[in-house]
Amino acid sequence: MNLKNTKLMTILLGLISCNSINAHHSFAVEFTAEKTIEIEGVVSEIWFRNPHVRYYVDISDNNKVISWDVRTSSPSLLVRKGWTKNTIQVGDKISIIGHPGRDGRKLLSVISIKLSDGSSLGQKYPKPEKLGKK
Repeated sequence: MNLKNTKLMTILLGLISCNSINAHHSFAVEFTAEKTIEIEGVVSEIWFRNPHVRYYVDISDNNKVISWDVRTSSPSLLVRKGWTKNTIQVGDKISIIGHPGRDGRKLLSVISIKLSDGSSLGQKYPKPEKLGKK
């Protein structure tokens, strides 16, 4: 390979890697790490694919349904922890603790999910009093 081709390949690889780096986002840009909330609702849609598994959860609030975009880790990381695309199904009622989206956006970064059978996914699901509930 001559010098001209080597320079061209270096430039092309640099441009490709720049797009990949810019495509990823910062947690702090989207979520509030200082705050933790709990939501409970019914799963309406599931995206079990990269870069993050997403569950859309519908919550009833004053006779209105509000859809939350609940985000977890990558599918490969979840599978290593025992989750599969069938662990949570559309129609399941779940409770989620996580970090809310910034600026009032209905986003939630998962810390823990409690399934309707009482089992938990993610970090250990805290007792209600730890969340300020009685």
